[in-house]
Amino acid sequence: MTVISTTKLICLLFFLAFLSACGGGDDGGGTTDVVISASAGEGGSIDPASATVSQGSQTNFTVTPDNGFSIDSVTGCGGSLLGDIYTTGAVTANCTVTASFNSTSTQVVSGLITFAHVPTSISAGLNYAAQMAKPARGVLVETIKASDSSLVGSTTTDATGAYSITVPGNTNIIIRVKAQMLETGSPSWDFQVVDNTNSKALYAMESVPFNSGVVDISDKNLHAPSGWGGSSYTSARVAAPFAILNTLYQALDMVKSVDATIILPQLLTNWSINNVAVKGDLSLGQIGTSYYSAGELYILGHADNDTDEYDSHVVAHEWGHYFEAVLSRSDSLGGPHGAGDKLDPRIAFGEGFGNAFAGMATGDANYIDTFGGGQTVTGILMNLEDNDYDTASIGWYSEESVQSILYDLYDSSDEGGIDTVSLGFAPIYNVLLNEQKNADSFTTIHSFMSFLKANNVSSIAAINTLLSYENITTTALDEWDSSQTETNNGGEVKSLPLYTLLTVGSSAVSLCTNGRNGDYNKLMNRRFLRVNIPSSGLYTITAVPDVDGDAVIRVFKKGELKASMDNVLRGETETLTTILFSGWYVIEIFDYDVVSTPYSGEECMDVAIN
Repeated sequence: MTVISTTKLICLLFFLAFLSACGGGDDGGGTTDVVISASAGEGGSIDPASATVSQGSQTNFTVTPDNGFSIDSVTGCGGSLLGDIYTTGAVTANCTVTASFNSTSTQVVSGLITFAHVPTSISAGLNYAAQMAKPARGVLVETIKASDSSLVGSTTTDATGAYSITVPGNTNIIIRVKAQMLETGSPSWDFQVVDNTNSKALYAMESVPFNSGVVDISDKNLHAPSGWGGSSYTSARVAAPFAILNTLYQALDMVKSVDATIILPQLLTNWSINNVAVKGDLSLGQIGTSYYSAGELYILGHADNDTDEYDSHVVAHEWGHYFEAVLSRSDSLGGPHGAGDKLDPRIAFGEGFGNAFAGMATGDANYIDTFGGGQTVTGILMNLEDNDYDTASIGWYSEESVQSILYDLYDSSDEGGIDTVSLGFAPIYNVLLNEQKNADSFTTIHSFMSFLKANNVSSIAAINTLLSYENITTTALDEWDSSQTETNNGGEVKSLPLYTLLTVGSSAVSLCTNGRNGDYNKLMNRRFLRVNIPSSGLYTITAVPDVDGDAVIRVFKKGELKASMDNVLRGETETLTTILFSGWYVIEIFDYDVVSTPYSGEECMDVAIN
């Protein structure tokens, strides 16, 4: 395998995958022997193999180049070329006919591009004994001249991994397969797998040079091996970038199935054998975990620690975050989360969607993550079909509840009368790209379900069955649940309503936060207010905390942070004055200690706007 720099066309750094050589040859042009078919005349003879003419009488020779190229000229024996007939006078001595030819003819080179796929085992991590060749679909294939590395042409593989490309005949060629999926126009995308520990060089694999010859070549196949030697990786892991691209192909295919003209911005996927589950310097591979951020994926790859290139659910999950960020909208604040956590509703929806989308894209409801020595440990195993999570943790604050609802909306199976709806991906996609993207509220399961039910009236009863099973209100009238029908407080009596109504010029309202469920992104760490600004102007928001409280104010418009304030001492009133335009806003209130440190106490504050 080779690495191709994103700043230089060629940067051969490590590991090659080879084709069998087809022999040498010219890069076009020059001279060659010719095959002559004719009578040499009385007393003469012709050796067709060497194109040598022995003495004889005048003879016309038919000249056929043995490389299939057209003839520019023929010299020797004192004759001249007329079309493909070479006319000589009487040959008085042995002479050799030599033809010059041009390189205008072309040949077609085709083959299959595959990679070693290592399946996951529910009980024992990656199952290297069962690895198989899978087609590298939609990847970029280039032909370059061996003599000067100039680009000859490019194409992409089809759904079977097949490619076909035209090259000049009798030319030394190299086949290069980039770890890149590229489509321009409509639809369009550019997905690249790069090495974040090597200046974001683009992965690729190459053949050795071969001569394109005079006839089409149909067996130029390249295979990317896993590098597994039986008990450990013993050679380059050429397949890894293409395994990642295979999952991205599945995710893209899901979206294309409902939007054939999708236009997506560039996505860099950073993978390296150095990417380890330790936070630190990204250029050294210290990425902490697989994640999405600002148009890039970071995927773990450190052997015997945590590798994710074959964990297709993990990769598809992160691609789901990319999808939300570039096409829809995600208000998730990120941070740590795990099974059974009671979460901020924004992260509950974002992570639940990522899990559900992973199952949709891969066609597999079993979400598996592998890690550990020899990649033999199976973790984060969950069945997206399973609605029976711990009843104490289900609800609008649970990513497990969100993933089960979203996956059940999509799939066609029925789990004991709970899942009786099968909408497919299109209705989910349409809500995400339209109503959810433009919601005044934060993106939560409440907003999504209110929009989905409005768009699918005939399925409301079945949708409500899913919500009820996860202990989420079925009667919310809008994205805010403004009628306050939600009764599941997650064991926190002060967690509802999700949005407290705040009116300009009215009395302050009291909200309380705590860290009993964890810090930063957990239930009750942050509280929300909704306020309808009647007319554009300068507004002042105040938060009066408890004696030792440290209040923070943040103001959002359609999920976008517009203003924030945190600059006073503990126990003092926090004041934010800013210009607001007419329409709905969300005000987020929290105590600094509650979100930043493990904190079991409760902090309350009175909030007003004038």
